[in-house]
Amino acid sequence: MPPTGKRSRTRLGHYNSTVSAGDMVVKPGRPTGLVVAHLIAVVLFVGSLWVLYSLFSNPRFQVLDVAVQGNRLIEEAEIREAAGIEGSSIFRVRPDAVAERLTQTFGCIDRVAVTTRLPNHVSIVVHELEDTVVWESGGTYWWLDADGRVLGTLDDPRDLVVVRDVAGFESEPEDQIIGPPWQLLRDMTHALPDVRAYDYTREEGLILYVTDGMWPVYLGHDGKAQDKVALMGALVDRLTQQGLDVQYIDMRNERRAAYKQR
Repeated sequence: MPPTGKRSRTRLGHYNSTVSAGDMVVKPGRPTGLVVAHLIAVVLFVGSLWVLYSLFSNPRFQVLDVAVQGNRLIEEAEIREAAGIEGSSIFRVRPDAVAERLTQTFGCIDRVAVTTRLPNHVSIVVHELEDTVVWESGGTYWWLDADGRVLGTLDDPRDLVVVRDVAGFESEPEDQIIGPPWQLLRDMTHALPDVRAYDYTREEGLILYVTDGMWPVYLGHDGKAQDKVALMGALVDRLTQQGLDVQYIDMRNERRAAYKQR
């Protein structure tokens, strides 16, 4: 067989071997740079998981300070409970989700602003609707805005003005209750802020009760609240001085009030 290479003598007496390119076998080396980069990425990933775990589980970042502002109709404890964030990690608190949960829970809330601050502080500022009232029918309570739009149900009317549907006018309201004199109710609430409950029927309109004898006063559906209040006060004083037992007082026409004895 012919030789695969030639040997030549050098001046030092050594031989050099020469090999043709076709006879060379190249063994792939390990991509050291790629392996190192991969290891670094793994270490960084594991490290980041450890940092996140430490942050989420560190008691220092658990929400313990929840400040509530702007609430008049809802107790602070109720808002804190509905928010459901106390004891959670500050990094798990989603302000938009908390605000949406509060507006869905409490019909009298118009909007909510929720902010967080490290290490464990959350601020909740609520803006309640003006002139919110409660409609009661069959033992169920509904939040209503000033124009009778249904905002949701509630368990306890608190100190809100309650309109009782004594004749079953609207026992399952869904959108808006049409019929009751909401403007007159607002005016009466401002004229008599201590009165927190009215009855309502289609015929008599708003009804409130006066004296220890609980005389019903029919206020009707329209008219000026201030005039009704002034005339009602004068008439009730006169009737009580006379010692009369009154079945009802009719103020549907504030210019011509009437009453009926028992």
